Formats: sequence, C-alpha cells, structure tokens
Amino acid sequence: MTKNESLLIVEGIFSNFYFILTQGVVFTSIALFFNFNEVLLGITAAFPMVFQLLQIVTPSIIEKFKHRKRLLMLFNSFKLLWFVVVISIMLGKKSPVILILTFAISQAFTSLAGNTWSSLVSDIIPSEKRGRYFGIRSVLISFSTLLIFYLFSYIIDNVPEPYNYIYVISITLIGTILGLISLIPVDDPPLKSLGTISELKEVFSEKNFLKLAFANMYWNFILLLTAPFFSYHQLKNLHIPMTYISYATIVMTLISMLFYFIWGKMSDKLGNKTIMVSGILIVSFTPFIWILMNEKYWPIAMGLDAVISGIGWAAINLSLLILPMEAAKRISPMYFAVFGFFGGLGGLIGSLSGGYFAAIFNKYNFYINDYHIFGIQIYFVIEGILRLLAIPIFASVKTQKYVSPTLFVFNVLNVISRRPTQKIYENAKIESAYILKKVPLKKERVKRWW
Repeated sequence: MTKNESLLIVEGIFSNFYFILTQGVVFTSIALFFNFNEVLLGITAAFPMVFQLLQIVTPSIIEKFKHRKRLLMLFNSFKLLWFVVVISIMLGKKSPVILILTFAISQAFTSLAGNTWSSLVSDIIPSEKRGRYFGIRSVLISFSTLLIFYLFSYIIDNVPEPYNYIYVISITLIGTILGLISLIPVDDPPLKSLGTISELKEVFSEKNFLKLAFANMYWNFILLLTAPFFSYHQLKNLHIPMTYISYATIVMTLISMLFYFIWGKMSDKLGNKTIMVSGILIVSFTPFIWILMNEKYWPIAMGLDAVISGIGWAAINLSLLILPMEAAKRISPMYFAVFGFFGGLGGLIGSLSGGYFAAIFNKYNFYINDYHIFGIQIYFVIEGILRLLAIPIFASVKTQKYVSPTLFVFNVLNVISRRPTQKIYENAKIESAYILKKVPLKKERVKRWW
C-alpha cells in the first residue's frame, strides 16, 4: 500500500469521530438533551444529506483554488465550530437554535469537502484496485467505529450530564484536528479535468449517469423519511440504555468488517451494481424486523437488525463510493457534484416530510392481545416497502459488469447446498452507456468468488 493510500485511511479513521457524533444515536441523544422534538430531529439529522445540494458549486471552487488537498483541509476545519456547542453546554444554554446553527454551518462545509475528497481520491487510487482498497479502508474505519461508538456510549451513560456531552464533543474536536494533520503529507496531483459549470451540459446529456443520480435521490429520500427515528424510538419510547445500543452496533460493525472484504473482492469481479442491488435487497428487510422492537422483544430485534444490517450496509456503503466513478463518462468533479446534488435534494424532501409523518405515527399505540405495537413501528414497515422499490431503479443503471441478484443468490445457494452451479459469465448481462454499436457477447466466465 502506498503512502497516499495509507494516509487516506488514517484521515478516514480520524474523520470518523465527527461522523459518529453527527449521525445516528449519538446525535439523537445530544438532540434530546437540547430539547428537540420529532420535527426538529428529522430536519437536523438530515443535514448531512441536505447540504449535499451545495456540491453543485464545488467544481467551480476547485477550478479556481486548484489545490484540492488544501481546499479539503479548509472545508474540514469548519468541524471545529462544535466548540461553540461545548461552550453553550458549559454555560447552561440548551437552546435548539445553537445546536442547529452550529451543525448547519459545519455540515455545509463538510458536504463541500465530500466532493473535493472524491475528486482527489479518484486521481490517487487506480480504478482497477478501488474495490479492494475501499474494502480494506472500510474495514479499518469500521474497526474505529467499534472503539469510538462504544467510548461515546459509555461516556453518555456513565458520566453525569452535562459533562458527558462535553467530553464526547471535545474528543471529536481532537479527532478532527488529527485528521487535518494526517492530510498534510498526502500528495495533491494536478487536476486532470476541471469541473466548470460549462460541464453541466455534458453531465446532463449522459442519460445513464442521470439514472444513477435519480436513483441516489430516491434512495436518500426514503432513507431520510425514517433514518433519525430508529434510534429515537429506542431512546424516547423504549428508554434503552446507550451502552446496550452500542453492543448491537459492535456486532453490526464486526459483521460489516468481514463483509467489506467479501463485497470488495466480489465487486471487482461482478461489478458494483450487483453488490448495490444485493445490499438494497438485504437492508429492505431490516425495517420489518422493527415490528419486534417493543418493551418485550427489543433484544431479539436488535440482534437480528445488527446481523442483517452489518451484511447489507457493507455492500451499499462500498458501492456508493465507486458507482459514480463507474457510471461517469470520465472522472470529473462535476459528475460527483451532480450525484451529490440529487442525493441531497432527495434527502431534503425526505427529511422535511419525515419528521411530520413520524410525529403523527408516534402518537398512536395499540395492542394485539398483549403485544404492544407503537405507531412509529408501522412507519418503519412502510420504509421497508419503499426500500424494495429502489431495486429496479438502481438495476436500470447500465454498467459494464452486472450479474442479476436472482442468478447471484441462486449460485450462492447452490454452493451452500453443494450442488452443481449454474455458470456465471462476466458478460451474462453487459450494460454500458458508452457502447454506440452492438458488440458481440464474449462468453468469458468470471472466476468464482468462492
């Protein structure tokens, strides 16, 4: 592994402190401390998605600034604004406005950093090794998630308020500073393509890439409808301790670490769309499991959710990193900007409506015999159905490598049962947005991943 590749992994690990702080159950706990209701929680928890809308201007900034590494460090430095929240807590000020403004500003610049990072990394990591590299990187970052999330959960549960939140945010600030330092030795290769606004016409002429962008918009829309309310239900309705939630997260992360290796190896052979569609199919079943998430059966629900989510989200997270690089006609910041813009637009629509829907569903409770069902659990079931509808949308995106999930699962089951398998061919379904003439199919079998 090269120096740049190693440093980018280190930077990802330190950046993970901020990610864990601002997404999921840790942020939900902080938001409840600042007296958030369902609507405010839905809107602010969506900021990481919503501010992706700003990525549309990032290519112009990159073109004028030219030095992507320095620009990335500048954008990431705005995460340090969270010291305002620390001061606010120390002064006894728990106004939701303070948390909202701090989070909004820091997340806006973090979103600008995302496109800059993608542009820089796409020029540093060769295309033929991205699947394996991002698989390894994701495993190591997942391992850091184990440690960081457990540390934050332990502090929140065992240190008296408000010092628990002061400690958690302060540790995040230290991690952010170390992440900035780790970027200093990274090389900053010259731009191969400038992402000017004039490239927008080119991007919008690529119908296949727009399919992927719209698929990303739909995916973020349905995710943000319910994303912040899974942990909200655990903390607010069931009063599950953060430490218990961290145990489930540790199990999920360990499984993800294993499957990042598996999915990464398979993606280089079968294509990232195969992995993406398979991942969506898997995680579509997790919201249905949450019908068990009541006072009596929540340990079973948490265990099942951790296992299935660990497998499915590893596939999705890995694929979303690489799919835009595969679907783009060429590597350009504008392609990443459009992809992020549509994703942010979907997240914005989902978050603005999700909070209101969650508030409505959460008002209702009913029993089937002695089985307690919260209204918000029905909301989660609807989420599962909407996730399944994303499969044909992503499947319509054309890529050079693709094996349908049906054929993929069929072969896996055959291997498990030790029966002869149906041959999988790399060109069983060739799809490329860039082939202008019909190309005869070459029946070259892909080496089995097993």
